[in-house]
Amino acid sequence: MAIVGLGVVTVIEVFSMGLRLETASAARTDAVAYSRQVMDTLLIRKSFDMRGDSGSIGRTHRWQVDIQPIRDDTQLATPNWDINQITLRMRYPDGERDKLVEIKTLRIQKKKNQ
Repeated sequence: MAIVGLGVVTVIEVFSMGLRLETASAARTDAVAYSRQVMDTLLIRKSFDMRGDSGSIGRTHRWQVDIQPIRDDTQLATPNWDINQITLRMRYPDGERDKLVEIKTLRIQKKKNQ
């Protein structure tokens, strides 16, 4: 009877661990999907200023965007184009702690006539 009881407790613990892992995986998947949605929204803008932005999706997911120019002083650099690195950080809850998803991309934009 003790061996069967030990086996049942072990099986219940394995199922409990599986449920916790599934919850964490679903939270991260949602955060990545929301991050891509925010990044796509930023990238379709025609004009792009150098200010960062922040906001939230729902009550639990908070995002922040940082934009940094990348200087290319090589001879291969085209003088009429700007290259910017866009970094998006999405914070989301996972249990009692906040987790972070970070996405980076580059955007090439024609310089405005001065």
